[in-house]
Amino acid sequence: MVSSLRAYLFIVMVASMMIAGCAQTDKVPADMSNHIEKELDAVEKVTVMSTDGQEVMLDLPTFMKELAGQGKDLQLSETALKQEDVRFTLVLYRKQLAPLVVAVGDGASQFGENTYRGAGAVAFYQWIQKLTGKGLLSQKINTVLLSAEDISKTRVLGETEMEAIRTVLAAAVPETGATQKQYPLYPNYRLRINSAERPLEVTVLTPTLISVPFGKETHTFHVDGELFSRLTEWIPPAEMEEKQLEQLFKASKIRIAPTGAMAVEGLELEVRKTTVEQGIAHQAVRLLQTAELLKEAPKEPGPEQYRLYFTVSGKEHELILYDNHFQIDANWFAHHEMADAMWKLLQSARK
Repeated sequence: MVSSLRAYLFIVMVASMMIAGCAQTDKVPADMSNHIEKELDAVEKVTVMSTDGQEVMLDLPTFMKELAGQGKDLQLSETALKQEDVRFTLVLYRKQLAPLVVAVGDGASQFGENTYRGAGAVAFYQWIQKLTGKGLLSQKINTVLLSAEDISKTRVLGETEMEAIRTVLAAAVPETGATQKQYPLYPNYRLRINSAERPLEVTVLTPTLISVPFGKETHTFHVDGELFSRLTEWIPPAEMEEKQLEQLFKASKIRIAPTGAMAVEGLELEVRKTTVEQGIAHQAVRLLQTAELLKEAPKEPGPEQYRLYFTVSGKEHELILYDNHFQIDANWFAHHEMADAMWKLLQSARK
């Protein structure tokens, strides 16, 4: 016999199968089948809630149409889904009935007291994540604030400009599968979108890649390169000032030399190899910019950890890292654990 109607209903919805107390399978009785159809017909709205309380509405016709194809290879698990492993919560609102609530992790889903794992649970997570991404970008755009973080410039977009944003976002294609982390390229464009539903922040990672945060999740989309071209028109990338740190954005190569106490390896990063390497190089400069410029050299900077060399226009700029300081040319900067953070960032290019 089925352990509970609610668990049975969920399995029919997402797995097209029955989970019995002894993991047995049986035919669906006609009266039970009719009851389930009525339960599903009562669904009037489907939303996904992030771990920090944000909620986005899914397209109901698409959800119901694709639901039947979900849930193959699901297994009832004796191990409950831990709260820290929940990525988001699926909520099915029903007419005059209590909503159905499903906690979703990237490898398991929990409905009531039952947890389901297996390839079907992974596929279910990926499916809901895809629908959530589409829901995020389908919100009605009221206002847009464009910023270029690396050059500290902002601009409120007009209606014609916002229409161009709407067109690009409507055609965005979700990124599927695991990929290497992409940091935003200079000048780090961001779109802060205000809508009737919820604020949306879009980071332009590359000319054809954007990301949108949602709780523990970060949704990544492929977009037409026209978006980046428009952004460079609305806020042109400024000529980098001839300051020691800002000019490093133009580096074509970064080299690590293991000259000190820290156990690092010699590493050379060809910045223009791919957008991944370029993003890491630009993020390295942003990390350096969080340091505090000192008026004079510290009396005890501590032991040298290693050295960085940024090649800009054929010239190498040497940067010496200490425990809580670094030096470039005659200038000293203070920053807690810069050497560790920089090494962690740059070696990620090898993954």
